Amino acid sequence: MPIFMLISIPIAYYLKGYSWEESFIVGPLFNIGMFVVLGCLPTLIIHISHYWNSKDLRVFIDDEAGKITIDQDQTYQYNLESLEFTEHLALSKKRNEDGKFRILTPWSNYSYIKIKTEDNQEFTISSIVISTEDFPFEVNQKKYTLWPAIY
Repeated sequence: MPIFMLISIPIAYYLKGYSWEESFIVGPLFNIGMFVVLGCLPTLIIHISHYWNSKDLRVFIDDEAGKITIDQDQTYQYNLESLEFTEHLALSKKRNEDGKFRILTPWSNYSYIKIKTEDNQEFTISSIVISTEDFPFEVNQKKYTLWPAIY
């Protein structure tokens, strides 16, 4: 946050024509506003999206029997070998795999797993239901997006 103060105060003084005293008042307000707009609102939207789409979802995994039971409006049970798992992660998570620098975002911890069955049904399990790190099975494919919302 201090680096942004160094930028926003001179911008307010030179570009917007505020006095130095006004710039020291406007600069922090601008930084707080940008933190809310760029940090809090997108995270809140993603969290509401994940919550709303997962509020009635129940997942039961039986490792020994090799079955997964998904309860959402109806109850479905599948063999784990017949399912295709696709993990949708935030782009910043890719840096752990390729060693490149990625900017962390407030919504970097949100992700979801899409399960596709043999009968072409798709289920989406959000990271607020079960963390992708705690998911007990290997995913077949990983996809990275800047905005990991569930649609």
